Amino acid sequence: MVPIQIEDLSYTYPSRETPTLDGINTQILPSDFVLLTGPTGCGKSTFLRTINGLIPHSSGGTLIGTVCINNSDVSTQPLATTCQQVSLLFQNPDDQLFCTLVEDEIAFGLENLGIPPDKIRQRITTALEQVGLSGFENRRIAELSGGEKQRVALASICAMQPQVLLLDEPTSHLDPRATRDILNIVKQLNTDLGITIVLATHRVKQVQHLCNRVWLMHEGNLRLDLPKNEAFQDDTIFHNLGVEMPDSTDTTTPMFTKRTSLQHSNGTILDVQNLHFQYPNSDMDAVSDVSLKVSRGEVVAVMGENGSGKTTLLHLICGLLRPTAGEVNVDGKTTQRIKLRKFAGKVGIVFQNPDLLLQAETVRSEVKFGPKNLKVKSDKLNALVNDMLTQFRLSDFAEEAPYSLSRGQRQRVAVASTFSLHPDIFLLDEPTSGQDARHLQSIMDRLCNQIRQQNKTLMFATHNIELTQKYADRVLLMHEGKLIYDGSPITAFNDQELIEKCSLTF
Repeated sequence: MVPIQIEDLSYTYPSRETPTLDGINTQILPSDFVLLTGPTGCGKSTFLRTINGLIPHSSGGTLIGTVCINNSDVSTQPLATTCQQVSLLFQNPDDQLFCTLVEDEIAFGLENLGIPPDKIRQRITTALEQVGLSGFENRRIAELSGGEKQRVALASICAMQPQVLLLDEPTSHLDPRATRDILNIVKQLNTDLGITIVLATHRVKQVQHLCNRVWLMHEGNLRLDLPKNEAFQDDTIFHNLGVEMPDSTDTTTPMFTKRTSLQHSNGTILDVQNLHFQYPNSDMDAVSDVSLKVSRGEVVAVMGENGSGKTTLLHLICGLLRPTAGEVNVDGKTTQRIKLRKFAGKVGIVFQNPDLLLQAETVRSEVKFGPKNLKVKSDKLNALVNDMLTQFRLSDFAEEAPYSLSRGQRQRVAVASTFSLHPDIFLLDEPTSGQDARHLQSIMDRLCNQIRQQNKTLMFATHNIELTQKYADRVLLMHEGKLIYDGSPITAFNDQELIEKCSLTF
């Protein structure tokens, strides 16, 4: 087994003056299961990358202190050596998927280790069974949902049989049932195989029963490093940092406790009729015969299991995909007759992966890019940009490079830059990804309040029942590409058979 000793660890990114990690001292014992949590931007992802050697071997910046595995400093030993001991599952699966087919992806690392072909095939089969993707060997990765890609990434790591497994928000793209399955797999790796686990997450309630230790980070420091039975005895520090507590009866950090009242007109902004979409080289509809109408001022949640068609539906609404059959009409005009560039001020979307939207050198430039290209006058432009930076708590990062920020911060940049266009329909794909409870509530409060005040429309895809109960006027439930429910969230969530069918129970 692999003990890990961390001493006086600090790290500063090349583009930043303030260290992201600042004087961390701790150790990871063999077979530990460590829950790592903390507010958005506290340094969790950076910390994991120092443990597996990606920092400093694959980054610039300044590293001080040591991370030692079996008494060997990971900053001086070859990265190839560290990677055979420690594996890291990234928050965004696209960052570590290289191949076209699923089986090739899982075989990639094994082939580089010189594993015999017959054993590679056996490991592929076992790994896919572990993550609930049996029979996916010949599926094209580009055609998988975000949650399915995450499971492929985990399968490729499971096949490597590491001694230490680091996971960075591994369930952020998964529906509740898939989340439960993946966490059970991770716990089984820990319990049955003795693999040491460090799992970074905002979803404390989902993980706390699996771990034996808790790390709580804030501003690059370990503010708490305790056994689980001691870590949650005092909730003050969790409450002060806006971090979720495990006890479902806890009321000191309220999460989505009060609905915003419904106030919207009857004017239809979105009319979807008999919508079908089929991806190339697929014999199944990703969206099948979907019809719905959405009014101005409405906030609508789109829910369903991974691969149910939620993201595809949003991409069809914003014109990124063209229907195989049926129509999408926005404000009375079919999207098939409108050029995509003319949609910029009409429909805006923030992807599940915010990095697909980010391209500017600074956060300020990113937020300014859209309205500047829409010819907003300079005197109004600067005021608009400053307002967006303030609303989404980005003022302190205005001159930073977007890619130097945490995943949750980058998502807020993507939301601010898209919302600055003031689209009539704002589409948000998985807003919970990378956000702590406090920032998530802040984002949704601001979006929903402005959407209703301006008589516009918000649609968000999510697996989070609490989020939908708090903010949505309606919920659309998708299952296998079909719309199986359109109505009140309260009615939907009181139907146990319905929510189980859509994999919304943990």
